[in-house]
Amino acid sequence: MKKKAGGSDEEGGSGSARRAKGSETQVDVLPKEVVLQMVKDMLARLSDELGDKEEVVVEDDVLLAFTESTCAFIDHLCARARDLCKQSGKKTVDADHVLDALKDINFPQFVRDLEAALEAFKEENAGETSEEIATSDECQKQEDEQSSEDS
Repeated sequence: MKKKAGGSDEEGGSGSARRAKGSETQVDVLPKEVVLQMVKDMLARLSDELGDKEEVVVEDDVLLAFTESTCAFIDHLCARARDLCKQSGKKTVDADHVLDALKDINFPQFVRDLEAALEAFKEENAGETSEEIATSDECQKQEDEQSSEDS
């Protein structure tokens, strides 16, 4: 019988760091619960589209495959965006580097959604500096943590 995903793992729980294979550096792993929820939401949406109303079960090995695949995709995208940044003579990776990197690694279908998300982000944060946005995000996180502790 295969174990269902959703619990904490033996190696330190969700969000714990792991050693990259063949590397001495620590690599942050995406939080297990976040990946699980994203996968279950997407599978449920796909099931609804097909008229299948059964509960979606995600096993641990599938969750690991999604987590590792996501990390590999992010690594690949970051490396290409960094290369494009260096080629342009800049030191800071910006949104245009990421958009161009998506095209370069053959994922142009994500560009339109990312551009829309960036535009929405800019409109929502118009007039704020990146420091103000980071401070605002940190304050919101602290408020969320406080309210969950109070519950």
